[in-house]
Amino acid sequence: MTAANARGLDPAADPASSAKRKIIIDCDPGIDDALAIFMALASDKLDVLGITTVAGNVNIDHVTRNALSLVSMTGKQIPVCRGATGPFLSTRKDGARVHGENGVGDVTLQVPAFEEDPRPATVFIREMADAHPGELDLVAIGPLTNIAAVLAMHSGLAKKIRRIIMMGGAAGFGNVTPAAEFNIYADPHAAAAVFQSGIPIDMYGLDVTNRALITKEEMADLRATGKAIPVLCCDMLGTYADFYESIGFSGLALHDPFAMACAIDESLAVFGEYFVAVETQGELTRGKTVVDTFGVSGKKPNTRVAIDLDREGFIAMMSDLLTSYE
Repeated sequence: MTAANARGLDPAADPASSAKRKIIIDCDPGIDDALAIFMALASDKLDVLGITTVAGNVNIDHVTRNALSLVSMTGKQIPVCRGATGPFLSTRKDGARVHGENGVGDVTLQVPAFEEDPRPATVFIREMADAHPGELDLVAIGPLTNIAAVLAMHSGLAKKIRRIIMMGGAAGFGNVTPAAEFNIYADPHAAAAVFQSGIPIDMYGLDVTNRALITKEEMADLRATGKAIPVLCCDMLGTYADFYESIGFSGLALHDPFAMACAIDESLAVFGEYFVAVETQGELTRGKTVVDTFGVSGKKPNTRVAIDLDREGFIAMMSDLLTSYE
């Protein structure tokens, strides 16, 4: 049974099933962001209108240059717009320990073939929402600062965004604190605002992305293709491997690529519909996505939370997309 059918939904009713899904990738590249970008630009199911960057894994200069370089490697050119330099109300945290000082495993990327778009991320998101009302999906695979900011600036904009496809949070445990996942913890006030916005949200949290593992054997198969982009991905993932081995994982968790894969084909996940809020003040729980699994709050569900996955299907899709580049 597919995830869509498990929820009693008709896939044919989804605009993305009959036409390319119009998306903006809001990201902080980031090793797994890099793979997600490559996947999106290779897919014939997605119309990537542009990329907006946000400080997260590393600072805004690094993530913006990384995005430009990654897009350049695909031979394509789309708008890359610089976004927030840090969170609304807290000190910026980064992920250099996991992603390397430059964000991509300290692998040297090619010099970008084009310049960043002069529009700020918030302006670009607003313009695309105005141009494609009810059709635009935001694939958010970094902290949610840009999205919260543009929603605060423009009343009514939330009604023009079809869906937010988000890698972040967890119904269970965290990865930056015992309670919180990194993207939410990096700007919990922004995340809280996004969950309160009324925009439909698909949340791909650690409950599934920690199981979206690529094995050493599957990485070896990618490297054996000898193609530039798969080999680069394996080089970047080498830094990841050291981290995941240090915490006892049997493979490498591909958080953002799994969310992007589900933007292409959501049948890779099974969902539950729950009310989700974000803790912004708790001494031990700041940044926690509080998922009302049993409906005890009595509040209407605002989020489709991924609770299971087709790992093999995900790896097959990702491998096909990454190896499609010449």
